[in-house]
Amino acid sequence: MAAHSSRPTLESSAVFRGRGRMSPSKPGTSPGTLTPQPDARPTQVNLLRYNGAHAQAIPLAANAQLDQVLHVDPEQVLWCDVCGLGNLQLIQEIGRHFAVHPLALADLVNTPQRPKAEAYGDITLCIVHMVRCGQQGRPIIEQIGVVLGNNWVLTVQEDAADGDVLDPVRTRILNNRGKIRTLGADYLAYAILDCVVDAFFPALDQLGQRLEVLELAALSKPEPATGRHIYELKRALLNVRRSAWPMREALSVLHRDDELMAPAVHVYLRDAVDHATQVVDLVETYREFAASLMDLYLSSVNNRMNEVVKLLTIISTIFLPLSFIAGLYGMNFDTAAAWNMPELKWRFGYLYALILMAGVAGGMIWYFRRAGWLGSSDIAEPEPIDLQEALEPLASPMPTDGSIAQLSHDPHHHD
Repeated sequence: MAAHSSRPTLESSAVFRGRGRMSPSKPGTSPGTLTPQPDARPTQVNLLRYNGAHAQAIPLAANAQLDQVLHVDPEQVLWCDVCGLGNLQLIQEIGRHFAVHPLALADLVNTPQRPKAEAYGDITLCIVHMVRCGQQGRPIIEQIGVVLGNNWVLTVQEDAADGDVLDPVRTRILNNRGKIRTLGADYLAYAILDCVVDAFFPALDQLGQRLEVLELAALSKPEPATGRHIYELKRALLNVRRSAWPMREALSVLHRDDELMAPAVHVYLRDAVDHATQVVDLVETYREFAASLMDLYLSSVNNRMNEVVKLLTIISTIFLPLSFIAGLYGMNFDTAAAWNMPELKWRFGYLYALILMAGVAGGMIWYFRRAGWLGSSDIAEPEPIDLQEALEPLASPMPTDGSIAQLSHDPHHHD
């Protein structure tokens, strides 16, 4: 199972690709209505046919006849991958060809939907969120719908213009690695969902590394930028949590219901559910860490402010008796009287006053240091770090090619 490696960044919180809210459907719209999105990417369709003997990748041409190109051969498995939601007419035609229920098709197109698994007769629908790191290192969350039928699988992605996390599945099919070409469409659907779960680990690993950097920054140099980065990291983890929790529930539904997936695939689904549980555990651990990190940052800021106030208080306390001495000898009494400051006429009166002030100040500084109120603490201060310099090397994007399969979180990965 793919897992953490790769390195993070966090310019802001997680980005929902193509949207940040539900598609703007009008109240009272008929169920199953497809709502266009103004910022949807152009639709691209890629086909992959395979069996135990051979595999062929076929991009869908603009003038292709869908009935011929999407013909389902009982001796082969067909994977139809739709990327981009710009052409709703084409998506509707593909849905009609595969007899996808209008409600299921609406869930595929009207994003974002909560991850779930449902059955529509002989067709199984599973909605999950694909999490990966973009060029700026921010977690990008994109919906992907997987529809499983008899010898065919339909996937609908919001936007894969800059790559997705499914290249390891394509590589295994085209290069005949593992057992994916010897099993049916159920195993292909599992492999796609398994790869989506895998992609969480590198993204979470980047966020975990950022937590460590921000922890050092909160201790050594708690500047305002540190608090902003911690807040944005908390928001990113919250968005990832909203994708991970229901994803685990959806996979559990597929695993428990014998009618949704073939019995031979259930053992693999159990492994995917276990890894989805690990994702949820990691997200919860990082969220608790981020919450405690914000408390640590606020505590560090307050401690530094207290140190400043303490230093200013000590300075004021030292100058308080000096001000008294200066004020005492600055009073205008008649120096002719024996009891009215005769030392003002003394030859060394000025030097005496300075020595007296220096002695009082030195004695107070000695006392403050002896009491531990002034001077270095016995606790070593962490070495200050440059936050921007520390976060810059963590901004590399997550790999989207077959190399993600090398980032194994579990050495006992099932192919």
